[in-house]
Amino acid sequence: MNPTKLPIWLRITLVAGIAVLVAGASLFGWRWYARPTTLTIAVGSLDGEASRLVSALASKLAQQKAPVRLSMVESGSAADAAKAFSSGKVDLAVVRGDVGDLSQAQAVAVVAHAVVLLVAPSGSAITDMAGLKRGTVGVVGGDINKPLVKILTDEYDFTRSGITFRDLTTTQSSLEDIFVNLVKSSK
Repeated sequence: MNPTKLPIWLRITLVAGIAVLVAGASLFGWRWYARPTTLTIAVGSLDGEASRLVSALASKLAQQKAPVRLSMVESGSAADAAKAFSSGKVDLAVVRGDVGDLSQAQAVAVVAHAVVLLVAPSGSAITDMAGLKRGTVGVVGGDINKPLVKILTDEYDFTRSGITFRDLTTTQSSLEDIFVNLVKSSK
């Protein structure tokens, strides 16, 4: 027997072991490469609509076994979602473009453009912006909407008209109460 030659059973065992090792490493590599990428997304809104939208999107991506998955992080408000994004705690955020420090952000999807809704009780004498003279305007989400209030103030010169803005830090149910009281008081 040659001292450098291994017995046949040992050679077969070595080849089989190497083949199993290569197959296992290949399977592990394929599973690692094929696993979906999970992105964390910060969501915060007064009405919870953004949370429902992201939840539906995340479940649809999981159902279709997409290569990207979403993990939702509930923030208290859109401002908190912007803070989480700007600090790097999350990969994405559902916020308006004028909220918080978004200097490193890019828009992935634009869901809606800025819309301003001014509501007055029915039967009110207010029919245009001039009708707001010397009045008080309630602003939902005052901290978030400060840039919007500034734009409206500059555009319609509200400072000369004596119009003041008041922050309404309320929930959706108390907003409904405010509107009901406005309607009752106008009758």
